[in-house]
Amino acid sequence: MTSAPTRAGLPDEIGSARAVTRTQAPALWALVDEVARRLGTTPPDNVLIALGPLSFGTESPVRLVDTTVTGRTLGLSLVLLYLLDEDELRALIAHELDHFRRQDTRPKRLETLFTDFIGTALLVVATVTVRLPDPICALLRPLVRFGLTRFAFWQQARMFERELLADRAAAELAGTAAWASLLVKSALVTAVWSVVESEFLRDLAKQALPLGAVVARATRELFAGSDLPDWLGQPDEPSGLWTHPDIVERLAALGCDLLQVWARARSTKTSAAKLLLEDPIALDIQLSDRFARRRSSASSESSAPSPSTSDGHDTAG
Repeated sequence: MTSAPTRAGLPDEIGSARAVTRTQAPALWALVDEVARRLGTTPPDNVLIALGPLSFGTESPVRLVDTTVTGRTLGLSLVLLYLLDEDELRALIAHELDHFRRQDTRPKRLETLFTDFIGTALLVVATVTVRLPDPICALLRPLVRFGLTRFAFWQQARMFERELLADRAAAELAGTAAWASLLVKSALVTAVWSVVESEFLRDLAKQALPLGAVVARATRELFAGSDLPDWLGQPDEPSGLWTHPDIVERLAALGCDLLQVWARARSTKTSAAKLLLEDPIALDIQLSDRFARRRSSASSESSAPSPSTSDGHDTAG
């Protein structure tokens, strides 16, 4: 549900997640079942707890450190669980399960083939156009550029529409105020996480600290002052990597005032992680170690000389 753009670290965040069973987290699963029942959809087959700010729903196989899970998989962010109250978490789960209900997560073979065909055809035309003589190339180049741009906008518009529909379902189920304050917290967590991940990950990992709790505490510090961060109310810069509307657009679609949402988000004192997970800190330390090891392994592989032959492998996500 995050409004952040696609990040290079997402495969590590997802791959280092841990599946929690109904026996291990009965209270969390009870909440998931409740939301699924109220939405009129089937509960997921798996619930994953991921360290970073990403929450997601997928029906594609997800490769973890110790296993691969298949079926309908709901991924929840541990950092967010530290900061959300139960209504906000209910809204988050409703958003992701609504994607299942509307089959956004189900691979659509014909639709995928159609969009891939259009994209490939446009790229072929663009490649051929560059090789044509100058007068023809100069004539066709603007048309090809227009076609590629419109295709990208069309794909992005479809993704944005799906997210806004899931936003509305979450707001109707858990309340607009809960969903809106969740969006604010998600935006803050994503900003703090990006700094911790890029600047302090190695040092924190050496100390065996729970990274999720560290990020959650740093995020709470942003709520210490009453002033709304200037950047939070600004529309995001356009980017081809964005798959979700920005927070400004999402709040506006529900008729929410950012200052009022900020006040509610600041007032939240309870923690869903403490209410619904048996030992969130122990889970946090385990996920932090997994994430640091996976990130370290990825860095080592990227810096190593390329072998003469290699076997391809898929990355979770």
